[in-house]
Amino acid sequence: MAGRERFLPGGIRIVHEDSEVMVVDKPHGFPTVSPPDQEVDCVFTEVKRHVRDQMKRRGTRVWVIHRLDKEASGLLVFAKTERAFHWLKEEFRAKRVHRLYSAVVEGQMAEVQEEAPTPAGEQAKPAKIKQPPMGTIQSFLFEDDRGLVKSVAKPSAAQRGPRRGVAGEEEELGGAAKLAVTHWKVQQAGHGRTLLQVRLETGRKHQIRVHLAEMGFPIVGDRRYGGKTDPIGRLCLHAFELGFTHANTGKSLRFRSTTPGGFFGLAGEEESAASHQRDAKAAKESRSQPERSADDASTHAVVSLPAPVLKASVREKPVRRAAELASKTAASSQAGSQTSASSWEHVAAWYDELIEDRGSDHHENIILPGTLRLLGQPEGMRILDVACGQGVLCRAAAKLGAQVVGVDSSPSLIDSARRLSKSPPHGIAEPHFVVGDARNLGSLRLPGEFDAAICVMALMNIEPLGPVLDGIAAQLKHGAPFVAVMLHPAFRAPGQTSWGWSAPSETAARAANGVQFRRVDGYLSPGVSEIVMNPGTTARGGEAVTTLTYHRPLQTYVRALAEAGLLIDALEEWPSLRQSQPGTRAQAENRARREIPMFLAIRTLNARG
Repeated sequence: MAGRERFLPGGIRIVHEDSEVMVVDKPHGFPTVSPPDQEVDCVFTEVKRHVRDQMKRRGTRVWVIHRLDKEASGLLVFAKTERAFHWLKEEFRAKRVHRLYSAVVEGQMAEVQEEAPTPAGEQAKPAKIKQPPMGTIQSFLFEDDRGLVKSVAKPSAAQRGPRRGVAGEEEELGGAAKLAVTHWKVQQAGHGRTLLQVRLETGRKHQIRVHLAEMGFPIVGDRRYGGKTDPIGRLCLHAFELGFTHANTGKSLRFRSTTPGGFFGLAGEEESAASHQRDAKAAKESRSQPERSADDASTHAVVSLPAPVLKASVREKPVRRAAELASKTAASSQAGSQTSASSWEHVAAWYDELIEDRGSDHHENIILPGTLRLLGQPEGMRILDVACGQGVLCRAAAKLGAQVVGVDSSPSLIDSARRLSKSPPHGIAEPHFVVGDARNLGSLRLPGEFDAAICVMALMNIEPLGPVLDGIAAQLKHGAPFVAVMLHPAFRAPGQTSWGWSAPSETAARAANGVQFRRVDGYLSPGVSEIVMNPGTTARGGEAVTTLTYHRPLQTYVRALAEAGLLIDALEEWPSLRQSQPGTRAQAENRARREIPMFLAIRTLNARG
């Protein structure tokens, strides 16, 4: 039957499932994973069985992304592919995942208004709160040798215990005290208890339980951390809302689980079928609260556009011919059109084969979903893709209901874009492609104003920058977004940054096999480099395929955007999600990739009238 709910053994409700992720609603009393060195029934085991039965093959893998305490209930997401695993772990680490919890605590945290007695035979109404308090709890948490999580004001005060659980899990504190931040807001108070809405900024083990107990308001049913009552036979903590960006489609997903009705009764109201509506109201109110992350997985349900193709896979030590390149740049500025060295026409055939036939893992796993999240809902929008290449973004946006115009200076790439976009499925508008210079968009007489614009992995290949941004702003409606993605100018500047290794250390466990670092030899000075796009082929004696890239510090981009009337409202730094093969240096290499960003993404709004 259409719409019928599906359940796994143990009462685990399947909320959402696709080829990449699975979201479930966990009942209380059921662990997320088995304890260390034990094999017990858990959510992870049931999800693995379900996926294995679906795939009908042994060895099918599922990845744990985060956890809920055994005693708590609510929403969990699992990854069904390695790509989704690395993407979602980075979303959690970068604090772009949205999580809301309901918790009933012992003690009345809010002053309530006195109301007239309820007439006989009528249902009692909850007492109204005069002014709902809210606040933030911040401390450092560590786990002691008994498995209890403790809170201290500074890391040095921690009495460290042994590492527990699965390595790499955000909730597993191990021996180090880690920063934990919890936001709370009173929703209802009565009968000496308080119903709270809680939002996590970090996700440490037992974080909500410890922080609320530290405030003097332990969670009802939480005897482990000071609770004295257990009126409904469970820990009164429920994860009722979970939001994240899909690793494949870039869609901002939001899921909700109804808070148990008993929570409302404990805090002054009889159980009510309106609990779901109360959750929705609480979630809506939470969106008006300031959040420290730039997007927090978008507080609006958004379906965005696939990003354009990755323009270059540069090597770190490019060939440099400063005098020759300077003269080419000067000639380009005087002529007002792109030189053969900086245009992509001369590398079009190679680039077409690279992207269409072989693809790019950085594009598929990082740039695509990240750009989708930043750009927004494409359905019904008119979108301008500057430096569109073969039109990968244009075709994907069109499938999502957008009308797209792609511009590129390479006639060969535009020919490929037109060929690949011919005869779209019924109901999808065929993208329109134009050969043109990004620095002179006004001369192209593009039809009407656009609702959004994008330029991905191309701004660092175009000089000068000002005319490009001026042209984009002139084509956009007032308040329309423009999203730009580029190699990070501070850490990935060709010819000025490189990887290095420190000597192994016997005193630091993390440095036992050395530490990989990013060396920055220059940053503030603008420059131009010739990039060999096919270093492997060149090393074997093949002809080099080259193009130009222009280094600019971040302040140059900010100034140029402001001068064009494009005001920044979001900035994100994206690391590589690649993983090293097992070996003595793998851990250090993977940590360096996660900590040192590879891409910079900027979203602006057009302030021109």
